[in-house]
Amino acid sequence: MKKMNALGIGIALLLGTAQVARADEPSPFTFALHGFVSFSMYAQDAQLNPSGGQQSLYATHAFDTDKLSLSGDVRQSRFNFSVAGPKVLGGATPKGVLEIDFFQGNGAGGFGDVSLLNRMRLAYVELDFNNGHRLAFGQMNDLIFAIAPTSLAHIAFPAGYVAGNVGWRRPAIWGFHTMGGGEGLKSEFAWEIGRSQWNENATAGSFAPGAPATFGTTVAEASGLPAVEARYTVSQGKAWSAFVTGHWNTIDENGVGVKGGPSLQTMALNVGGKVVAGPLTVQATGFTGKNLAPLIGNFLTFQLLKTQSTGPLPVTHDDLHEMGGWVQAGFNFTKELSLWGEIGTDKPNWDDVRKVTYAANPAGTPGKPLQNVTTAGMLAYRDGGFAYGLEWFHFHTKYQAAAIQVVKGDQWLASFNYFF
Repeated sequence: MKKMNALGIGIALLLGTAQVARADEPSPFTFALHGFVSFSMYAQDAQLNPSGGQQSLYATHAFDTDKLSLSGDVRQSRFNFSVAGPKVLGGATPKGVLEIDFFQGNGAGGFGDVSLLNRMRLAYVELDFNNGHRLAFGQMNDLIFAIAPTSLAHIAFPAGYVAGNVGWRRPAIWGFHTMGGGEGLKSEFAWEIGRSQWNENATAGSFAPGAPATFGTTVAEASGLPAVEARYTVSQGKAWSAFVTGHWNTIDENGVGVKGGPSLQTMALNVGGKVVAGPLTVQATGFTGKNLAPLIGNFLTFQLLKTQSTGPLPVTHDDLHEMGGWVQAGFNFTKELSLWGEIGTDKPNWDDVRKVTYAANPAGTPGKPLQNVTTAGMLAYRDGGFAYGLEWFHFHTKYQAAAIQVVKGDQWLASFNYFF
């Protein structure tokens, strides 16, 4: 019995020693949590789309009396969780990333605006070969969306949208290839092969006889071809950077199961850059293209396809061309205090707008959108991860109804952000 007790004690000591040794060993995984918590108290004097607060991009309705509304917004608060390691495939570092914010909409019930629904932004796996080459698989931001205007209130929905920015997110395969140069120069070539996109809601179901036969697929997926993008960037440290990027995909207006028929292509070219000279920062982008609704162009509005005609709507198979751009300058009075000014515009071709048909006035607007001009200013104070900012946005939006109609709207925001 004494021998058994001694044996048991010995085994217990050995197991305890092994557990301590394993506890002292470093984990082969690296965990990280990044993001920001953001609150904006805001006032506005018009109806703004897609919604008020941190999501506002253009004006839809102005009010003659009782104009001012006051509210608060936390929806753009973002959480990015990642896990990396251990090395695989002879030295590549794997990494998994999941990122969410809260722009999915309100929860149910009369208090749904304080029970916000989360929205998946990013979900991808990355292989970093630690030699300037990196592959990624999953959902990320389009390459064509390269930079956005600096803001504290409009980060998740940058004010460059509907004012000079294009690009969204999609599931895809990505490649990033960095090359060095002399005197600190660095260049990167990136490519993307992903899912073609068109209006999911308008094309995932059935319409009238003769409409796209979709069977649960969009007309973009029915093309059988991917969306492709490429971007070339050159930079010199933090002093300056410049990029050029392009996008292409096509759609099958008949959907799957119907042979032949018309097709529509989404094409875009975007260029831009950034210069930092002492306390002064200047950055800008400019784009041109056609049928850009899948890239958050054309006021987030899809034209009605010819094969979706269900009545007297004079639907035609026409391209909708578009161009836009924005420029922003910022000046740092101190390391913490800075002042920023921005102006940008988005202008679909007016002749094309008059030809195309929408199922209804886009997003509740007073007519077909013709142009938006966004003007903005921000006074910001940053200290470590904390940032406070006062911002003003003015939206000048034109529509074509019986005549051209101009809608103006102003928004004032005080934002408190903590970045981690």
